[in-house]
Order: sequence, then structure tokens, then C-alpha cells
Amino acid sequence: MSADAIARLRAQFEAELKSNGDLYHPIDIERVRTEDWQVKRFLLDQADGNEDAAFQALIKALQWKKSFGVHDRTDQYFPKEVWEQNAVEIYGKDKQGRRVWKETTLLAKHFVAHCIERVDRAAGETGFILITDSNGGGLANVDMDIMKFKIATIDLYPQALKGLYVVDLPWLLNAIMKMIVALMSEKLRSVVHYVKGPELAEVMDEQFIPVELKGGRDKHAFPADLQSFEARGPALGLDEKTVDTFYKTMKLPRPGKA
Repeated sequence: MSADAIARLRAQFEAELKSNGDLYHPIDIERVRTEDWQVKRFLLDQADGNEDAAFQALIKALQWKKSFGVHDRTDQYFPKEVWEQNAVEIYGKDKQGRRVWKETTLLAKHFVAHCIERVDRAAGETGFILITDSNGGGLANVDMDIMKFKIATIDLYPQALKGLYVVDLPWLLNAIMKMIVALMSEKLRSVVHYVKGPELAEVMDEQFIPVELKGGRDKHAFPADLQSFEARGPALGLDEKTVDTFYKTMKLPRPGKA
């Protein structure tokens, strides 16, 4: 990708800011101005090198980030139970240096967006891989609306997802997985791989693979300083009944209560 093409796309974006600057978050504006990858990725995603199409994809993605508040939520915004119950981790890298995101259950839309932004920032131009553990029939509990959102969100991060590894998919869930794959663009479908747990060692070092997937890591890699769902309830606008229902539904002990 030529430096001239990147410069031209940046110039288009600067012109866009003069009339629609309030549609973009300062973080994204600064990244487009200073990080080549944040421009280059949209150019690379156009098979025919169409710079106008790349520009439209760029502004669509960045306008969505601002409107959805992607940069307005920190790791600590989400209660620790949300991280733990969704088993979302960014841990280690695969053997090609790509960041790894492991997820097993339903994620709320804000959480999905936050995690994708988080791993994309950590990965940079190298990209990341997504590992979906279907042990225990996790895919059977997939919310298709959330899945559509996740797929659409990943599409707003061109050239980011380098591999989607579905681990130990039971044959009973083949139909569900086919439905999920059908929602994907051709680019995303091309990076889907079905593997057995032991085969992950061919993709990433064993030290990064959790013991549940026959690896050597027995500790989770969640963010630090997370508060409980109960403690975060008021800040999230959740009433007492909602908080109590959460703990009962998830069959979790509520802090401070027997």
C-alpha cells in the first residue's frame, strides 16, 4: 500500500472533519492522523483498490464508534461477573504473533464492542484470532441477534480478524454453526477453522491455551480492579430487583449475602 494512497485518504478525512467533525471521537481522529494502520487497513480491504470505497468504509466505522460510545467505556465499567461468566479473555498470542480472544457465551452488545475494540488496539496491524470453545454446547445458547451484532462489528475493523477457530464442535450444533457462518461476509468465512482441542497447539503455544482446552494455563486473564455486579449496579442504572435477579439467574452467590 503506497504512502500516497494513505495521504490521500487522510486528506479526505480532514476535509470531512471540517463539516462533520462532531461525528467522530477525538481518539479516532488522532489515530487516523498519526497511525498509518488506521488508514491502510481500509485501503487493503478493497480488492480493487477503490479509494472512495475505502473512505466510505472508514467514516462509517468511525461514526459508528462515536455513536455507540465505544471509547466511553473502560474495562472497569463492566462488572467482574460479566467478564467471568462470558469468559472473555485477551491472552497471549498465536504462533504468528496475533492476539488471542477467547469467548464461550453470550455477550451484551456494549461488552462485545468494548472487547473487539480492546483486542484490536492491542493487536495492531498483526491482527487477532478468535477462539470459540463449543465444549458443553455453548453454541446452542447463542443469541442470534447478538451474533449478528458481533459479526457486523468485526466487519467494521477490516483486516483485524485473521482466524476464527471453533473448538470441538459437536455434530448436533453443525446446523447452528452453519447459520452463524451464513451471516458472515466472504472475507470472514474464509478465516473460519474447525479444530479439536489438542490441535490448538499447532496454532499457539501451549502456555497460552487454557486447561479446559488441553493447554497449560490454569489462570484466567481478566482485567484488574473489577467491581462486582452489585457494586456497579447503581452506576449502570440497575435497580435492586434487577441485581438480585441477575445473581439468582446466574446461580451466583451475591456478595455479602448468604
